[in-house]
Amino acid sequence: MSQVRIAGESEVKNKYQTTIPEDIRRKAELGIGDTLIWSYDPDTKQVSITAKPKSFSDALWGLGEEIWQKQTGDEYIRNERENW
Repeated sequence: MSQVRIAGESEVKNKYQTTIPEDIRRKAELGIGDTLIWSYDPDTKQVSITAKPKSFSDALWGLGEEIWQKQTGDEYIRNERENW
């Protein structure tokens, strides 16, 4: 799956408010009342903004499923215990 990146810019205003560029709002399907999660990486000094999912369980469903394609959960645990 390829990721398409859309870049935009906005100015920080008097009360530290900013406007999300229209292209990004549209592609991210953001609407009035949606919540954004802000994070800051002090090493790279990068600010990241992520739309908060309506449901974290739905957003994370299936995450890491490729790990279990070669063995079942029971097989994985058995192998881990044997290596202790």
